[in-house]
Amino acid sequence: MYKKAVLGTVLSLSFMSLSFAADPWMSPEWTKKFCDYWNQNLQTTMAEWAEYNVKKEKGYKTIQFYRQDCNPHKKVEVRIKYENGKAVCIYGGEAKDPNPEFVMYATDQNWKSLAKGEFGFMGMGIMSKMTFQGSKVEAMKFMEPFKAFLIGLGKVPYSDSCP
Repeated sequence: MYKKAVLGTVLSLSFMSLSFAADPWMSPEWTKKFCDYWNQNLQTTMAEWAEYNVKKEKGYKTIQFYRQDCNPHKKVEVRIKYENGKAVCIYGGEAKDPNPEFVMYATDQNWKSLAKGEFGFMGMGIMSKMTFQGSKVEAMKFMEPFKAFLIGLGKVPYSDSCP
């Protein structure tokens, strides 16, 4: 009887831990959670950037990103809309925007370093740790909010498995 109770408890705990397992980093599921994190923590920090140079036909900005170490490379994206003085994440998931403002990718080691805030002197290490497509002038103009975005990538729990 005792053995059955212990076995039942162990099995229950095993199934519970599976249900609470973190999503793969930068997977569509994880990116949805990152969008929620954004809305709780980055709306004010990213507001000025979200309002800057928005293409009127879209009405929002898109940042796509992926992990270089995972094959195939699966891009995810966040869409950010300027609303009432805030940068609101209106979508987080699989990359769908054919014309994103930014596309970024890096090795897992470099993503993790950036997510810890290891930017190097005056933030110059950012561009050496990742490949970045988009307006570098815009990125430099909004370097502090951009750093907050990168640090935020490490704030949502994740697993190291590839999406």
